[in-house]
Amino acid sequence: MKIPPVCLMITAAAATLSIHPSRSVFFYYETVTLSCAVPGNFTGWTVKRNTSTRSSLSCETWGQLHGSSCTIKGVYPSDSGVYWCESDSGECSNTINIRVATGVILQGPAVPLTEGDSVTLNCSYKEKYAKESTSNFNAVFYRNGAFIGNKSEGRLSLIHVSKENEGIYKCVHPTKGQSPEIWLEVRENNIPVATPDPDPDPTPPIALPKLLSTILLFILYTCIFILAVYTYRKWAQAAPLGGYLEPEQANDIRPNT
Repeated sequence: MKIPPVCLMITAAAATLSIHPSRSVFFYYETVTLSCAVPGNFTGWTVKRNTSTRSSLSCETWGQLHGSSCTIKGVYPSDSGVYWCESDSGECSNTINIRVATGVILQGPAVPLTEGDSVTLNCSYKEKYAKESTSNFNAVFYRNGAFIGNKSEGRLSLIHVSKENEGIYKCVHPTKGQSPEIWLEVRENNIPVATPDPDPDPTPPIALPKLLSTILLFILYTCIFILAVYTYRKWAQAAPLGGYLEPEQANDIRPNT
């Protein structure tokens, strides 16, 4: 069952449809609530559905409208179909398929999973007019027609799903038959993995102007040092020719009497 062509022409999904309880298959007379999550003001948005008998009907004709949510109290097989949010301008949200059955059902997520998610598929049995369902039995699970497991508590847990887990699932009760098939969709996780920045160089190179200044200062200080040594040596060599006299020369100088 497909949604009307007007929705298929709208590419911008400005709303998201969710469902509570979050599954796609329900027993007779369960209460189901569908909600439109719309950024900002939800005015002009409503939940619509296609069923086997009627198409593109708004919530007011088959449920109880509360703001952006629509509640069905006591679902029946005639409520099976495709549900979505639609605005007055024709924008549409994602779609959710609902199926109402009795006997054995397989309870799975109503919306696609993302790679890495975990989910539990619950095989349940309930008589049409019973108040409670049960999963306390030995259930056999199949994916795409192939046997995948036998669970004593009627629950199949899938941890960190991948595209390999995508497919058509069903379960079988030991005496009450099999459930309707459900489609489990797994979408790729396109979130880029952050790569750490490379460690900064612990000894960054010295800038060229600073290097040249250091070299010039070294040369200047070296020249000053050499000049100081040279001047001192010249002074030391010239000292005997000046005020310094040898002892023999000093004895020859006598004062007049």
